[in-house]
Amino acid sequence: MIAIIAVNNLGYIGLNNELPWRSSEDLKHFKRLTEGKVLLVGFNTWEKLPRAVLLSTTRFVELDQRDKYIGSTHRPTYNKFKLPVICIGGKKTYEKYAPIFTELHISRINDNTVGDCGFPDLKDLPASCKVFTYNFEVNEKA
Repeated sequence: MIAIIAVNNLGYIGLNNELPWRSSEDLKHFKRLTEGKVLLVGFNTWEKLPRAVLLSTTRFVELDQRDKYIGSTHRPTYNKFKLPVICIGGKKTYEKYAPIFTELHISRINDNTVGDCGFPDLKDLPASCKVFTYNFEVNEKA
């Protein structure tokens, strides 16, 4: 499973269940990595997803009370998907699925906004997980 996460200079990934910044380049990067894939999201992240992401799918299925898959005709068992599954958060979802991440894509956002949700504890990340980092600037505050 692939994971994508954005974090700012202070180690925050969210504020009020949203990104505390806007970075058009990071959003384009996110789209490139996720387009045509199945997304795994936690409940709070699902509730805050932009309408465009929801409209690009035909349905979602619940994995449990916390997690949702976004996909078209897939069953709620991550290893049954024919397309790559990409975890896009939130914090508890990253931590829960970290042991099966094969790739971790971290966008480092040049921003100093104090958030209320810090970077997840990825202590269970496998040693074989490939980590990619990217640097993006902020266009405006959220």
